[in-house]
Amino acid sequence: MGEPTPRSAGSDASHPSEPGTPPEHAPCPFCEGTDTKLLNPFGGQLTVAQYWCNRCRTGFDYIKWEDYGDDPGF
Repeated sequence: MGEPTPRSAGSDASHPSEPGTPPEHAPCPFCEGTDTKLLNPFGGQLTVAQYWCNRCRTGFDYIKWEDYGDDPGF
């Protein structure tokens, strides 16, 4: 089973370089805005952070980890 890898790091502030660290402003899945606020670094799962979008005024969960391996790990 492959280890989870953090989202790609770069100069973009929405992608942190520290594994498992939620970004300061995650993109909203509803309006694609970046005027978001981190409400809780841990949601229902440890791999999820909770955000609030100031643009469309909607709460959403952001997955902090992605597995880029081909092995589903079952």
